[in-house]
Amino acid sequence: MKTNIFFYNTASGYYDKMIDFESALNKRKNLLSDFVKSGISSVADIGCGTGVDSISLAQTGLCVTAFDPSIEMINSAKENCKKTNAQIQFFNYSAANIPKSFFNKFDLIVSLGNTIANINPDQLEKSFDRIFRMLKTDGRILIQVLNYEKILKEKERIVNITQKDNEYFIRFYDYGNNDLTFNILKFNADKTFDKELISTKIFPYKSKELKQLLKKTGFNKTQLFGGLDKSLFNPKVSNDLVIYAEK
Repeated sequence: MKTNIFFYNTASGYYDKMIDFESALNKRKNLLSDFVKSGISSVADIGCGTGVDSISLAQTGLCVTAFDPSIEMINSAKENCKKTNAQIQFFNYSAANIPKSFFNKFDLIVSLGNTIANINPDQLEKSFDRIFRMLKTDGRILIQVLNYEKILKEKERIVNITQKDNEYFIRFYDYGNNDLTFNILKFNADKTFDKELISTKIFPYKSKELKQLLKKTGFNKTQLFGGLDKSLFNPKVSNDLVIYAEK
């Protein structure tokens, strides 16, 4: 299995097609607006990927700084900024390695699209501490991960199947003892012999441990939702876990 960074560097070439970037961008703008409170002007996006969340936030008039450990994802995000006329600064850092020069700079930090589940357990506490220090006094954090309490109970292998321009993308899991392997199989319907499979290990953090770690880091007033629509979180049925907390 290749490294997590190799996985996302490779996926960057077709990621926007797989998620339908334009559609995702429109949905995100509407959903994220509910979390942008009065007085918020500066935002950091941790694990920005190809930029859908960063651009959504920038288009609401916020000053956005984006971070990602995958340089190819950042390159794709920069191209998307050109297409959408978004002004965003990008930096090639993982959460745990963001420099101290970014401390006390942001009103809001977002980490969406299951980014946190890609952070190795031995880097998770350091990552949360870094995020906490990056926030200004009374700053807020917004996290979105998949609801692994439901996923680990049901053990459904197929995550999603999408198709565009005769290309198919199948996202699926392999289940281990304490982690999951996330796979993407890409192939063309006319050339099924010409396929590509990439895999990476992810870490199924649950609501209780994330909430406890946020509290240990110094966050308070933690709220749990079942999605960015602020639906009630139910560990048995919610597809997502969204956490909103204050410094």
